[in-house]
Amino acid sequence: MIKRLTIKQFAIIDDIDIDFYTGLTVLTGETGAGKSIIIDAISLLLGERADNTMIRNKADQALVEGVFSVEHPLLKPLLDYHQIDYEEDIVITRILSKDNQNHIKINSQRVTLKLVNEIAGYLADIHSQFDTTILIHPEHYIELIDGFRKDKVKEYLNHYQHQLKIYQKAYQDYLDLKAKKSETLKQLDLYQFQLKELRALELNAEEYEELQEKIHVLDNIDKINYNLAESMSLLDEGQIIENVYRIKANISDIEDTSKEFKDLSERINNIYYELKDIMDGIEDKQDSLDYDPNEFESMNERLNDIEKIQKKYQKSISELIEYQTYIEETINDIENYDERIKEKEASLEKAFIELKDQAMLLSHLRQTIAKKMTKDIIESLQNLEIKDADFDIDFKTPSFEDYFDKSIFKQDGVDQVDFLISTNKGEPLKPLSKTASGGEMSRVMLTFKTIFAKSQQIPTIIFDEIDTGISGYVAKKIGRKISETAQYAQVIAITHIPQVVAEGIHHLDIKKETLDNSTKISAQYLNYEARIETIAQMMSADQVTDAARDTAKQLLVRT
Repeated sequence: MIKRLTIKQFAIIDDIDIDFYTGLTVLTGETGAGKSIIIDAISLLLGERADNTMIRNKADQALVEGVFSVEHPLLKPLLDYHQIDYEEDIVITRILSKDNQNHIKINSQRVTLKLVNEIAGYLADIHSQFDTTILIHPEHYIELIDGFRKDKVKEYLNHYQHQLKIYQKAYQDYLDLKAKKSETLKQLDLYQFQLKELRALELNAEEYEELQEKIHVLDNIDKINYNLAESMSLLDEGQIIENVYRIKANISDIEDTSKEFKDLSERINNIYYELKDIMDGIEDKQDSLDYDPNEFESMNERLNDIEKIQKKYQKSISELIEYQTYIEETINDIENYDERIKEKEASLEKAFIELKDQAMLLSHLRQTIAKKMTKDIIESLQNLEIKDADFDIDFKTPSFEDYFDKSIFKQDGVDQVDFLISTNKGEPLKPLSKTASGGEMSRVMLTFKTIFAKSQQIPTIIFDEIDTGISGYVAKKIGRKISETAQYAQVIAITHIPQVVAEGIHHLDIKKETLDNSTKISAQYLNYEARIETIAQMMSADQVTDAARDTAKQLLVRT
């Protein structure tokens, strides 16, 4: 349960501390007095997102802090797992800053919003003023059912969603292969032509550069011959090799006299053999140079063919070779496509069957939960003055005849659910979303919330005007129902209905005052006399009458 709430510089609240107690606490106050701001503050402590517009005007930061008792049996191991130190209570703190440097702490330890959201379900459940509208949107009904056995449903849902991914991948693999076959068949003539064209060229990765070099040599054959001949002449006629040889012999003869001469001898020796090798190389090159006009023309034609094919395909030689391999493999694949498609289809069918099984397990679990819910809901509605109430949860599941129909599988399962209600004897069940009045909707939602809180052992349940559209004797019944809920959970209820207010054990009145051009919010627990006056005021149009006070006293008489 929530024990204490501290709010500083939040919305129009300056500084307020509120203690909360077990049982039913009712919050009253004029419209706009700040009741919903208090609920908004608690929502922040339960993981709602925040932004700096929530900070009070002219303040740099806002603080919301709540003390919660650790009651839920699953909360303790969760706190232990996340290494959150605690004794009997935990303190959740949210600090909002104008510079968006917001902080979240549990018992002074920095934590993430995700963790706060994770533990929130074990602390409190808040019914906002707009939650009842869920009942006019059947697509949300699955969420309501799943909420009654969240842990068990989550386990089944995880298995289903895992298998859904496998099925979706198998489905896409099958479609991709069929599309590839279709595209390949469309391109078959082109592929065959391209393959013939590329094979005819017998492309080689090194050939292009080699051709370029050979052609460049033949283009410069005269210059090369002249330079090689002159170099040979200089080496030979100048007796360079012979002179170096003599120098080599002279230094070798004295190399034993010192290390310096030995090093010098080795260097000259290297020069001699290097010059000898150069001379032999020039001589070999002279002997090998041969200009054949026909060969030159043939090489130019070959180079031209290669450059044309590169330009045509916009690919390098190595890329053309890779593309040729791809075409060959693609054409070869055509013969095997039908067999491979059959294999993909078999995998798809297997994934479909396994997904269907997981979907039905999830559906059966939900239907089991729904049966128990239905019994409790009918009993509760009858207690809330819908005496002839009948209620049913209708499940529609697909036939699973076509494993190509992936539309039947949604992220949350395959069930289509509708809530059916009859409020008058002899009338058939009809969709709740189309037939129930506002007051009936409120009672159905109250029923859902109270059953949910009990089944999930929620320590605190907060009702923000769940009694909208209710009046008279039914309002008294609504109050009693909320009061009954407070027997197993702390209940905090914002209400404008006197009969509900009178059911409260604790009555917290919220007031808004303007002082020195500044708005101040105060919260005060009312004693018996103040409660009489407040309830009487709620029943009076203008001036509070003694009759209204007498009625208020009667409402406060608890039976």
